[in-house]
Amino acid sequence: MPDRQILRFFYTSLCFFFFFTLALRAWADLTINLIAVNGSESEEKEIEVSYDLPKELKPEEILDTEPLKLNYDVDKQLYFVHAKIKFKPKESMTFKIKVKDVWSIKEEDIKILKNQLKDNLDTLADSENYSYAVTAKEKLEQQMDFIIEDQKNFSENIGRRIEQYRAHADMLARIRENVYDIDYLKYESKDLAAMKTEEKTVKLILSVKNPDDKKAQTLKHKHYLPEEVREFDIVEKQGFEVRFDQEKNRAFLTKEEEFGPGEEKKYEILIRDIWIFPLSKVEAIVQRTELANKELKDSAYAESAAYLTEQIMQKVTEIKDSQAQSADLDIQQHIGQHRMNTQRYEEAKADVEKIEALMAIVRAKKLENLEKGKVKNVLSKLKALRGLSALAEAVFKQGISIETTWKVIISTVSFVALFTALNFLLWAKRSKTMGEELAPKEGGIKTVPKPGENEPAKEA
Repeated sequence: MPDRQILRFFYTSLCFFFFFTLALRAWADLTINLIAVNGSESEEKEIEVSYDLPKELKPEEILDTEPLKLNYDVDKQLYFVHAKIKFKPKESMTFKIKVKDVWSIKEEDIKILKNQLKDNLDTLADSENYSYAVTAKEKLEQQMDFIIEDQKNFSENIGRRIEQYRAHADMLARIRENVYDIDYLKYESKDLAAMKTEEKTVKLILSVKNPDDKKAQTLKHKHYLPEEVREFDIVEKQGFEVRFDQEKNRAFLTKEEEFGPGEEKKYEILIRDIWIFPLSKVEAIVQRTELANKELKDSAYAESAAYLTEQIMQKVTEIKDSQAQSADLDIQQHIGQHRMNTQRYEEAKADVEKIEALMAIVRAKKLENLEKGKVKNVLSKLKALRGLSALAEAVFKQGISIETTWKVIISTVSFVALFTALNFLLWAKRSKTMGEELAPKEGGIKTVPKPGENEPAKEA
């Protein structure tokens, strides 16, 4: 081999390659096998071995990296392992990095979410929209079941399972947010009632053409989907495989097939219309705003509340107006409108939270004044008690002599005896004439015969 080719091969070999395989170990820990190679056939080299770990890993989930060292990349916002290692010519080394398997969703966690969802539904048992709330609950459960089943499909392919885990991470986050939102079913039921539970779809048109007009060939084509779409949302795939790009954080469709010379193929992909903004959430914003304004009406924050309310109502109006025009928009405009309305909603929600913060201050001041009144009342009572305490101390602290004590006792007994004697004399005097006022004026008091005696004869 010429010297120039050897030198080129040497420098090319310095750009040694890495790849890793994830081996499942007891369904709990994973081993990342990192292979590094010195491509030089003649020189021993000290090479910087470096590898970026998956972004989901936290320090406590990275169990063993020896002989590599663990560090954090501020720019990439992830951990990586690195070390300078001496390699002999053409030597390859395998480094094993042991980590926890964090790329699986536990069925126990899904069960907890389903139980919470059921409890929320029970609170709407007497609601007129209960049947629609049931439909909304079933929709969330379908999404959770899909995630678990899809995870099982890739149990033997850890790389694909990690990919799918990332694809469903934000989907699961939205599910969890809705499950723990007590008003979600109420809002969703209203929206479903308005749509008459009809599931709407949108069409995504794809077109692929063989660039060679003279030769048939096999083409592998790839099409990125809107960032909100996940595999669960695709109703008709047209034979495409749904994959996920972790760098772009977007799902994409891929397919490999034969094309004739210059042949063009079109595909209609049906996707659930996940870009319908729920107007019931807007109604909730309005209700919260009105409630806060009632409490702030006569407060020092009335002017600020009025300004924020004006901003909120403006965004609410814009959302409602744009939704009324959504039927005439193509899919790109429809998606853009939804994203804009989502931004408007988040801004309006932030302003509502500001008004509610002012309302909380007013409530806190009212409570503080109430508590001050209670404390003042208690202090008054304590002050009175302290006065009685001082009086008692002044009386009893000096002590009472025996002579004074007997005088008090004799005076008390004499008063009771006099009062009793007078009361007895009055009673005796009244008892002599008791009942005479009821007797006839002539003939005196009538004698009542004893039992068995005859009644005395009347005088002629």
